[in-house]
Amino acid sequence: MREFFYRPENAWVGDVIPYYEDGEFKLFYLHGWRENYREGLDHGWYLVGTKDFVNYRAEGACKIEGGTGHILKVDGIYHMFYCIFPPGKQLVCHAISSDLKNWEPIPEDTFAADDRIYELSDWRDPFVFWNEEEDQYWMLLAAMAKGPTNRKGCTALLSSKDLKTWEYREPLYAPNLHVGAHECPDLFRIGDWWYLIYSSYTGRFATFYRMSRSLNGPWLTPKEDTFDGRAFYAAKSSTDGRGRYLFGWNPTKNDDLFGWNPPKSRGKDYNTWDWGGNLIVHEIVQRPDGTLDVKVPDTVDAAFSQPLPAHYQSITGDWLITDRTLSCVSPYGFAGCTSWEELPDPCKISASVSFSEQTQGVGFMLRAEDTLDEAYYVTLEPQRNRLTFRGKIMQSEEGGKTFPYEVELERPIELIPDHPYEIKVFMDGSICEIYVDENIAMSARMYDIPRGKLGLFVSQGHAKFSDVRIEGRG
Repeated sequence: MREFFYRPENAWVGDVIPYYEDGEFKLFYLHGWRENYREGLDHGWYLVGTKDFVNYRAEGACKIEGGTGHILKVDGIYHMFYCIFPPGKQLVCHAISSDLKNWEPIPEDTFAADDRIYELSDWRDPFVFWNEEEDQYWMLLAAMAKGPTNRKGCTALLSSKDLKTWEYREPLYAPNLHVGAHECPDLFRIGDWWYLIYSSYTGRFATFYRMSRSLNGPWLTPKEDTFDGRAFYAAKSSTDGRGRYLFGWNPTKNDDLFGWNPPKSRGKDYNTWDWGGNLIVHEIVQRPDGTLDVKVPDTVDAAFSQPLPAHYQSITGDWLITDRTLSCVSPYGFAGCTSWEELPDPCKISASVSFSEQTQGVGFMLRAEDTLDEAYYVTLEPQRNRLTFRGKIMQSEEGGKTFPYEVELERPIELIPDHPYEIKVFMDGSICEIYVDENIAMSARMYDIPRGKLGLFVSQGHAKFSDVRIEGRG
């Protein structure tokens, strides 16, 4: 069965370049064949269309072999800006089209960094838009600014009147935070705020955002400056005029590059992260103070509307179980229960979860078995104000020998006692997408446990799970 979260047949989704027109998102993306490549297959840019992030129509290769860029339409002509990587160089390229399918490169428009403001080493991922304030085009790029340290990652800025001749300008944003370039820059405005998005794999691995009242800055860092965690990257945005959506990828884990998988491990959970995977779409939500959060798009949420039966049994602790509501008081230890039925694939799990003061942990066990060890743990940790994800090996002695860190994935979230939190988990093969309220998202992968039950748990506290639902595709 084809995965719900899109990827092409026998290949993977890399960086997405979204463009919206005529009621449809035209999603250009970098096509990752990996080991499935054969002579005669096209690399580079491909196109897929969707109106709802549920159903996709593959348009095939664009015959452009290059890296991430941008699409804009000027006077009926589509302009593609992208990057290429000849030996030892990174160059920006320009192509045009009348139909978004057949592209004509313009070789004379190719250019490199200036080697005065910017290093020659990094010059990629162009993003182009019309700046009404200056009455000219601006181009943003992933680049490295000249400087005395290696913390030279920046968002480069160029300007042009004609999309052909570009003036090199001082960086739009150069905070000296990252050793690597600010990848896949993206810029948009909602109300009074401008938002700059970029991704980085040095220092922290995530898609970040900054906010400003002016394109001239200053670019403010919000308290929580990312949309998702380690397993969501290279995200760029687009709007249909009603909502704004963020398009990134949940990476696969095919290689054990550093030998982290313990010898007795049955699969790939502790492999290293790959470049590319499955397409993930979050909807951006603007808060009254201008900060941004994300939620699951309504169409994705509604795609899982087939209620599935679930009956629960207490494994440890004294659980009060009624129709779709489960609660337990366990102030001094761990308590858990599981469904009788195994979880289907794909499926959506949802519940409203509340907890008492001093509760240490509360959440879901995914694909659990009755000893509660074989499971993926999604945990709200009120004392640390975070959401975490742990695989089964973290429950074992081997986990203690293997990892120098405490959790595999985590997201910050303010957790208040006696306040209900709506948690939604979408499972699709190895893919796991977790949302809390219309607030945060956390992407993950689950390889080593292919099936199991739904478990609910509380650790050292009191928790209530209301309106617990397991739903399949409608």
